[in-house]
Amino acid sequence: MINDFPKDSTAKRKMLLDGVASIADTLRASGSKSEELGTLAPEAVKALRETGMFRLKLAHEMGGAEADPVTEMLVLEGLAYHDLTSGWCTMVGATGIASLGTFLPPAGIGKVFKDGKIPTASISFFPAGRAVREGKGYRVNGRWRFNSGIRHAEWVLGGTVVEGTEAENGGAPIVMFSVFPAADVTLYDNWGGVVGLKGTGSCDFSVENYELSPDFTFVWDLLAPKPLRGGAGYLLPPFSYVAKEHGSVAIGAARRALDELIVIATTTRGMFRSSRLDERQVVHRLIGQADLKLRAARALMHERYEALYEKAKAGQLPDGTDIADTRAICVHATDVAIEIATMAYHFASTTGLHHPHVIGRLLRDLNTAGLHQVMSDTAYENHGKFRLGLAADPLA
Repeated sequence: MINDFPKDSTAKRKMLLDGVASIADTLRASGSKSEELGTLAPEAVKALRETGMFRLKLAHEMGGAEADPVTEMLVLEGLAYHDLTSGWCTMVGATGIASLGTFLPPAGIGKVFKDGKIPTASISFFPAGRAVREGKGYRVNGRWRFNSGIRHAEWVLGGTVVEGTEAENGGAPIVMFSVFPAADVTLYDNWGGVVGLKGTGSCDFSVENYELSPDFTFVWDLLAPKPLRGGAGYLLPPFSYVAKEHGSVAIGAARRALDELIVIATTTRGMFRSSRLDERQVVHRLIGQADLKLRAARALMHERYEALYEKAKAGQLPDGTDIADTRAICVHATDVAIEIATMAYHFASTTGLHHPHVIGRLLRDLNTAGLHQVMSDTAYENHGKFRLGLAADPLA
């Protein structure tokens, strides 16, 4: 069990990446089981907890790693290489617990992180909840979708519109996060029929007429976050903060798909073909192109986020152009990953066809990952508008 993370960034990165390597076999073995269970396999949850992966983004003062953006991307890429489901659930869980540690008021911190214990959490950004002020707190109703990792979470977070607050918020209602103990919410077993990311267990949860203390609420402003704890990384607006996770998980998973194809190409011969895959020129070219595309997309993400992090450390808040740019870069990485997984599935032929081969699972999971709101292709449109000097909403 990891108790403390070093403050030195190089030592911290090494510790985290060594942790990924130490659980690689466990994560790889869990992939098909998680898909069958419809939630992350218990042994994968245990491995991620014990190596501190869910604390990847949590502020150092709260007992977390508070990894810099590039370290975070490397870790999530590594996890997803071994098992995309584990990488995805770490991505969501790390964001959930980091947001609690960063934005909760002191009274809430004392209850969620009671006795210094660091719990697990899931988070749903879309404001599907409705809250009405009542006394000193709120009365909350809502049903939230896509709660990845909720079945191993101790706390759950859901975006919530506070009704009747338009006058005090420039004409738009206040949107906050509501925080609930997992034991207090109703879960819905409605994730079993999905095509991809089935192992993430991203089912719905709801509350009805729930009395919520303000201690369990916080606002994460979409353009200008106001962290109560932690360093410059928490100044990144939410879309920029999470986009890098999606891009990195996709790159790791696509690299795995490509490597699996290379194994097939160099070790097997199709029943109805006179040549092996590694003897075909089209395969030579496509594998070479895929390798370069992955490396280029990865390098662009790392370069851009390193520059954005330096900007935040210098006290400059990211602006709309930054949000649109970083989001588009990560959508591009995800699109590249989907393209490569699709190519790998095609050339894996009947080998990848049969369940539960990892290439088939990666094809399904990556295409599903590309449907996420943050990965919408409107990101390209917004980036293009900014490049043309036109008005754009980077959050659209």
